[in-house]
Amino acid sequence: MKDFMPSTDIPISTLRERIALSNEWHARPLLALPSPLRCSHVVCLRGEENLEERRQQFADFCQAQGQSGPSKDSRHHAVKVGNCLLKWEGHTEADSYTLLVSGNAEPPFAAPALSFLDAGMRAQLLERLFLGVHIEVISCAESPEDKRLERIRSLLGSREVYGGSVSDGKGEIWSSFRLDDEGFSRVVIMDCALSEARMSRHVQRILEVETYRMLAMLGLPAARDVMGTLGELEPALDEVIEQIAHRDADPALERSLERITRIAAKVEHVAAAHAYRFAAARAYNGIVERRLAELSEEQKGSAPRYTTFLQKTLMPAMRTCEAAERRTQELAQRVTRATQLLDSMVDMDQKKQNQAILESLAERANLQLRLQQSVEGFSIFAITYYAVGLLGYLFKSGKSLGMPVNPDLLTGITAPAVLLVVWLAVRSIKNRLKR
Repeated sequence: MKDFMPSTDIPISTLRERIALSNEWHARPLLALPSPLRCSHVVCLRGEENLEERRQQFADFCQAQGQSGPSKDSRHHAVKVGNCLLKWEGHTEADSYTLLVSGNAEPPFAAPALSFLDAGMRAQLLERLFLGVHIEVISCAESPEDKRLERIRSLLGSREVYGGSVSDGKGEIWSSFRLDDEGFSRVVIMDCALSEARMSRHVQRILEVETYRMLAMLGLPAARDVMGTLGELEPALDEVIEQIAHRDADPALERSLERITRIAAKVEHVAAAHAYRFAAARAYNGIVERRLAELSEEQKGSAPRYTTFLQKTLMPAMRTCEAAERRTQELAQRVTRATQLLDSMVDMDQKKQNQAILESLAERANLQLRLQQSVEGFSIFAITYYAVGLLGYLFKSGKSLGMPVNPDLLTGITAPAVLLVVWLAVRSIKNRLKR
C-alpha cells in the first residue's frame, strides 16, 4: 500500500487545519502509573494572560528542567520532571497542571505529588490557584474492609465522607469535598483489582469532574448579580406599563418611551455581559454529568455516593443560572412588547395630529375658496368696468374721426354684452381647472 501523500492542490491552510483536527484525537494522552500512586491537580484561571503566554511560561519551565516544551499551537504537553509525570493542558479560560508520583506518602497526603515539583513553579501555581485536588490511590490490601471507612475518614479529616464502588467493585472513590489548609480537596481511590488503564481513566474522570464543576460554579455569582439587577429593572418596567394602561394619568407617551428605552438598554447590557458565562456553565455542567455517568458508581454501605453529592450540590447552582438567563430573556421580551405598544400608541397619536393638521388645512382651503368665490363677482365687475372703459375710448376715437356714432349710447349698449362675455370666460376657466 502506497504512503499517503497530500495533494499539492489542497491549500496549505486547509491542510494544516485538517492535520490539526486529526491530531486532536491523540492530543489528550492519559498519564498512567501503576498503583499505588499520588496525584496533584492544579487549575489556574487565565485572567489577563492569554493561552500563548501560559504556553510560553510552561515551555520556559520545561527548558529549565532540560525537557522539550510544548509545540506552537499545542494545548497539551506532558513531561517527566524528576520523579514526577507532569501534564499541562490549556483550556478555554484556564490552565491545568497534573502531577503523578509513584507510591503513597506515609501517612497518605503527607507529601502530595505537588511537593515533588520545583519550588519556584510550585509557588507560582499556589499563587494562581483556583482549584486544587490531591488524590491518593491506595491498595485495598492495606485496609481491611471492616476498618476501611474509618481509615478513609481519618485520611480525609472528616466524619462526613461520600463515595461508592466503581468497576463492579474493583475500586472505590471517596471524598469529603472539604478543603485542606492549602485550599486543596482530597480524594481517595481504593484499588481492589483495577487495571492500570482503568485506574488512569478513573483518575482522569475525577480530575475532569472536579475541574469542570468548579468552572461551572463561576456562573453562580453572575446569576446572583443578574437576579439583583433584574429585581431593580422589573419594577421600573411595571411602573411604565401601568402608566400605559392608565394613559389619562400620564399622557406624555414620549417620556414613557424614553424610560422604557433606557430599561431596554440595561437589559440588553445584562444579557450580553453574562451570555458567555451562562453558556460556559451549561457546557461545563454537561461534561460533569457525562463524567459522573461514566464512573457508574454504586452504593457502598450507608455512605452517600460521591456522584450523588455532586449532583445534589451542582444542580441547584445550574438551575439558578438557568433561571437567571431565562428571567433575562423574559424581561427582554416584555420590554420588546411594551416598546412595540408604545411605538404603536405614539404612531397613533402622530396620525391623529397629522389628521387634525390636514383637517385644518382643508378648512383653510375651504375658507379661501369661499373668499375667492366672494371676490369673484367683484372681479367680473372690475374686468367689465375696465373693458367697457376701453370700448368707450374706442367709440370716442371713432367719433373724433368723423364716424356717425354716439359714444355714450354705444358704451351703455355694449356694457351688458361685455359683462356676459366676462362671466362666460371666467366660468369656462373654472370648468377647465376642475377637470
